[in-house]
Amino acid sequence: MTKNNKNHIDINDLPIAVLLVKRDGTVLNYSPSVLLLTDKPIPDGCKIESLFPNLPFKTSKKERTYTFEHSTHGKQHTYRANVKPVEWNIFLVWIENITLSNKVERINRILVKLSAIGQETTSPEDFYRLMQEELNTLFDAMNIYLVLFDKSRQRLSLAYVSDTHTINSDYPSGNTFALWVAHRGQGVILNRQQMNRLRSKHNLTFYGPPALCWMAVPLKTKSDTVGVLAVQNYQNPNAYDHNDLEVLEFVSSQLTYMIIQKERENELKLAKGKAEEADKLKSAFLANMSHEIRTPMNAILGFSELITRETISPEKKKIYADYITSNGRLLLTLIDDIIELSKIEAGIYSIRRQPVELDSLFNELHQFAINEKKRQKQNILIARDIGNNSGITHILADGERLKQVLLNLLSNAIKFTSQGSVTMGYRIPNNATIEFFVSDTGIGIPKSLQEKIFERFRQADETAQRLYGGAGLGLAISKRLVELMGGRIWVESEPNKGSCFSFTLPLIIPNTKNISRIGFPTKNDYNKITGKTILIVEDNEANVNYLSDVVIASGAKSLTAMSGSQAIDLLNREKIDAVLLDIQLPDTNGLELISRIKEKIPNVPILVQSAYTPAEYIDKAIARGAYGYLTKPIKVNELLDLLSELF
Repeated sequence: MTKNNKNHIDINDLPIAVLLVKRDGTVLNYSPSVLLLTDKPIPDGCKIESLFPNLPFKTSKKERTYTFEHSTHGKQHTYRANVKPVEWNIFLVWIENITLSNKVERINRILVKLSAIGQETTSPEDFYRLMQEELNTLFDAMNIYLVLFDKSRQRLSLAYVSDTHTINSDYPSGNTFALWVAHRGQGVILNRQQMNRLRSKHNLTFYGPPALCWMAVPLKTKSDTVGVLAVQNYQNPNAYDHNDLEVLEFVSSQLTYMIIQKERENELKLAKGKAEEADKLKSAFLANMSHEIRTPMNAILGFSELITRETISPEKKKIYADYITSNGRLLLTLIDDIIELSKIEAGIYSIRRQPVELDSLFNELHQFAINEKKRQKQNILIARDIGNNSGITHILADGERLKQVLLNLLSNAIKFTSQGSVTMGYRIPNNATIEFFVSDTGIGIPKSLQEKIFERFRQADETAQRLYGGAGLGLAISKRLVELMGGRIWVESEPNKGSCFSFTLPLIIPNTKNISRIGFPTKNDYNKITGKTILIVEDNEANVNYLSDVVIASGAKSLTAMSGSQAIDLLNREKIDAVLLDIQLPDTNGLELISRIKEKIPNVPILVQSAYTPAEYIDKAIARGAYGYLTKPIKVNELLDLLSELF
C-alpha cells in the first residue's frame, strides 16, 4: 500500500497494531504489527471490516472503544480497538490484545463462582459439571476428565468424565498419560505425534480414543499430588497453547483445594449414609435374630416339658427328643455363626494351613449334600465336576475353613433349589490359583443384590428369608474366611435360572511324600474304652452329668473334679487312664494345669474341652502335652471317637 503524503503519520515503527482509516472504512495505512493479526496480505483499498469482521467500526467526533473477538493462527483472541478522529475524514485505530488480562478477570470471576458453587452443590458430579462449563469459557473444555489418586496412592481412579466420544467409565489401571503427568509434576500440551512418541518410550496407555491435542496439569497441594485434570481436542492439533496451559495451571492450583474439600464432603456423606444404613440393618438383623432364636427355643422348651409327662408314649417321647435335638442344633448353628463373625471382625481369627486331599474333601461334601437334600426333602440331582486338573491331589490350605465355606454354599444351594441340580467342583485356571464353585438351578439372585448378600446383616430378600428361614450370616462369614485365606468370592446369577458361587484360593502344592491319605474317619472300636477310668474336670454340674453318663454308657468308669485342685488330688489318689479337661476353670489356669498333670503323670492323655477357645490357645495346650480338643457342645460320637483313639 502506498502512503498518502498529505495524511501521512509515521506508524511503521509502532509495536502495536495501528491503522489509518477513512470514514468509509478504507484502510490508508497500517503498522507492520497488523499483519500479525490478519494472517494474510492487505490489498490496497481494502475495508477494515474485511480484516476484522467482528469489529463494529463506527466513526464519531469523539474517541470510541470497542471489544471484539478475532481468530489469529487458528486461535480465538479478545481485542480492544480504540477509534480516534485525527482529521475530519481520517481516523486512527489502534488494536491491542487483551486476551490475557481479560482471561485473568474471567478466571477470578470463575474462581469466585466455583467457590460459591462448591458451597451450594451437594454432589461432586454436579460441581465437576459446573466446573467444566466455566472452564469452557476460557478454552475448549468440551472433552474433559478428572482422575484422583485412590487411598492406596498406587493408581488413579476416574472422578469425572465428559467427552463427545463414548469413553468407558473404567479408567485403565496401568501406566497412563495422566499418571505420567502426575509423576512429572508439571503441566503439558501434546499433539498426536508427541503422544505416540511418549507412548512408545514409556509404554503409556491412552484413555479413550487418541486426541489430536491433549493438555493436562497435575493437581497439587503444598506436599502432594492428588490427581490430574485433562482436556482434549479431536479436531484441531493446535487447540491449546502456552497461554491456555498457564491458565489451566493457575485455575487448577485453586481448584485442587475445592476438589479435595468436595471429595471429603462426599466421603463423609457416604460414611454417614453407610453408618445409618448399618444401624437400620443391625436393628432389622437383631429383630430377625429374636425370631430365629425364639423359634427353636420354643420347640426345645415346649417338647422338654411334654417329654416329662407320664402319659406320653415311648414312641412320642422319641419323636419329641428328636425335635429337641434338631432344634438345639439349629440354635447352636446360629450362635456359632454370630460368634464366628465377631471373631473374624475382631481380628482374632487365625488360618491354619495343612495338606488337604481334594478327593476326600469332595467325597465328604457329596455325602453331606446327599444327606442335606434328604433332610430338606428336595428332589434334586447332586453332581460333581472336577474335570482334568493336571493330577493335583493335594493343596495346602486351612481344610476346616475351606470345608466350612463349601458346606455353607452347598446348604444354601440345596435350600433354594426345588428342582434340577446342584453341582460342586473345582478347576485350576492357572498355576497360581485354584477355583472352587457350587452351582444350582434354583431361584437365583437379582443383579442389584449380588454384591449386598456378602455384607454383614444383609439378606438377599426378606420374603425369601421368611419362606426359607435362616439368619443371613453364612455368606458374610464365607466371604471373610475366603479373604483370610488369600482369595476372593463372587456370584453369577439370574433370577429363576440359578446361581453359581465361586471363590479362589492360592494354589500351593504341599510335599505329599509324608502325607497319609485323608478320608472319612473310620468307625472306632468303642470297646477299647471299657474298663478305663476317665477323670472329668468340669465346673458346670449339667455338663458333668452329661459327660459322666456318656463315659459310663461306654463301659468306662467316671471320676469328677469340679476344680483344678480337686483334679490334682484325684490324680494323686486314683489310677487315671485319661483326663477330659475343661480349659477354663474358676481356680486354675488351664495351660498351667496341663503342665502340672504332665509333670506328675507324663503318659496320661489329656483331652481339652471348652465352649470357646481361640486357635492360638489350643496350639499352646497341645504344645504342653494335650492330645486333642473338643468344642462344646460335645457330641456323643465325637467324644467316644476321640477317647477310643487314646487306647
